[in-house]
Amino acid sequence: MEVEIKIDKTLKAPKTVIFTNEITEEIHALAAKLSGKVLKNLIGYKDSELILLNLEDIINIYAQGGKVYARTKAETALLKYRLYELENILDDTSFLRISNSEIANFKKVKSLDMSISGILSLKFKDGEKTFVSRRYVEKIKKFLGI
Repeated sequence: MEVEIKIDKTLKAPKTVIFTNEITEEIHALAAKLSGKVLKNLIGYKDSELILLNLEDIINIYAQGGKVYARTKAETALLKYRLYELENILDDTSFLRISNSEIANFKKVKSLDMSISGILSLKFKDGEKTFVSRRYVEKIKKFLGI
C-alpha cells in the first residue's frame, strides 16, 4: 500500500482520502480504523453463504492449506484475508498473533500452560488447545502484563 502525507496549512483538522480501484474488506477496515470507528465484524464465507462474524464470537483465526479461517463456537468460516492483514486490522484488540499460522482471541482463552521445556500452550474456553511459537512468547507476556 502506498502512503503519502501532504501538509496543507489551510486545513483545520486532518483529512484522509483513500484512492482505490475497489472497496475490499481491507479498505473498509482501514477506513474504520482511521475514522476512529471500532471494527465489530468480519465477513466470512461458508459454502456459498456470506457470514457476518462478530469479533466477540471469534475464538481464533488460523491458516491451513493456503487459506485463512475464523473459528467460532458454532462454525468455521473462510476469510478473504491474509494473516498479516488481519494482524494489522485487529491491532489494539484482544486478538494477538501466537504463531506464523494463528491469531488467538485472548478474551476466549481460559488458561495458559508453561511446560518445563518452555513451550507455552493456550486452552480456550471451548476446550480446544493450541501452542504458542517461542518467537511470540515475549509478545504475549507483555500483552498480559506478566
